[in-house]
Order: sequence, then C-alpha cells, then structure tokens
Amino acid sequence: MARAKRTDRAAARRRNRVSLEETPLENDLLEADAAADPRTTTGPTRRATAGTGATATGDRPPRPSITAAFRSAFRPVDLRGDLAALPRLVRHWSFFVPVLLSGLAVALVPLVGLNPLTSAFYQYFSFTAPLGTSFLAGFFAPRASYLVGILAALASVAFQVIAYTAGPFGGLFVNFRDASGAILTEAAAKELVINQALTVGVPSAALFAAAAAWYRRFLNRANPARQRPPAATGRRPDGRQPKKREQRPILARRR
Repeated sequence: MARAKRTDRAAARRRNRVSLEETPLENDLLEADAAADPRTTTGPTRRATAGTGATATGDRPPRPSITAAFRSAFRPVDLRGDLAALPRLVRHWSFFVPVLLSGLAVALVPLVGLNPLTSAFYQYFSFTAPLGTSFLAGFFAPRASYLVGILAALASVAFQVIAYTAGPFGGLFVNFRDASGAILTEAAAKELVINQALTVGVPSAALFAAAAAWYRRFLNRANPARQRPPAATGRRPDGRQPKKREQRPILARRR
C-alpha cells in the first residue's frame, strides 16, 4: 500500500506540473533561440530585442565624466517661472525651516546670553552673512534657490531689527569695533550690522544659495545611483504581465 501511495503522489505531481505549464514561456524560449541565430531573426523580433536591451540598460544609466556633470549642473535663470512659483516655494520646508533656525539664533543671544555656542549659532544663521541659512535654503529648494536665499536673508534682517529695538542684545555690542578699529556705541553698532546685512548679506545669500543648488545638481549628475529608481511596474522586461503562480494542490505537495 505504501508503494501505491507514492505512485499516486508522483502522478499527482506530474499532472500539476503539466497544468502549470505556460505557453508564453515556450514562446519566450523560441524567441530566445531565434535571437541567438541571426539568420532566422526577423525585423520585428530584432526591434523587440533591441528595445528590451535598451530598457535593461536604462535602468542603470552610465556614470558621466566630472566635466560633463560640472557643465550640466548649471541651469539658466527663469525669472518669470521662478516668480510664478514663489507662493509655492515659501510654503516649502526648505524655506521656513532655515527661517525658524535664523529666528532661534537671534532669540538665543538675549535670552541665554552670549557664549561660544550662541555666538557661533548666531553668526552662521544670522548676523551680517547667514551662510548656514542660505545653504539649507538653496540646497533643498525645489527651484529658484536664489530667491529662497534672498527671502531667508531678509527674514534674518527682520529678526535682528526686532531684537535690537527690544533692548540690550546679550552684550554683543560692548566694545564693538568697526573696520578701522574704532569703538562704536551700541546704537551705531546695531546700525552698522543692519546695513551690512542688507548690502552684503542679502546678495551673498542669493549667490551662496545658488551655489548650493548647483552643488546638489552636480552630485546627482556625477553619481546617478543617488537618484531615486523608477517605480516598479510588476512587468517583465519584454512588457508582458507575469502570471501569478497558482497554489499547488495538497496531494502534490512534497511531505
């Protein structure tokens, strides 16, 4: 009886394998054999094979040279399109996160006091040239990075004006000197910082934000693997939809 059971199970497995055989798989094998023999390959088959190879190669683009990535990272200024997209850009996190950091850097000096940490935070994200604010705004802005950098720098100037008019600024302007080395009064020092932030900080913020955006594009072009892969469609390279594998019957399972 044991031998008869094994025979029935083997026969069930054979019947199941026959039922699971797919005609497209045989066609694929015939097309592969025909592609291997150029004498029997027709025009449409060659085009289909070439398209399949292009698709497989296009999934992983070749790495360009440094010179090509350097040149292609430059983008012409589209002032009209950038101004039209400005309402959407000011709602993007690449704008309001640097602005919040700039406001925090200005607020920490009078609240906590002037120390090495608050001083460095204030100089990088505010003061006369907010380089940290400009870099974050330009590197992560979806477009018009120079406009986002300008707006972030203007917000930094506005925060400083509010903090300066509210009262003492954590002892920052004690013994504050100008370029010639002369000691300025607190009112003259505050006026000097605001003027430099408007005349030097805002234009430098636009340039630094544009440079940060160029650097991001250069990294993406120099290393295509950094880019997000295309969404999987679930199709085979030849464009056909794969057939779902059916569950094998209980009698055909190997015990």
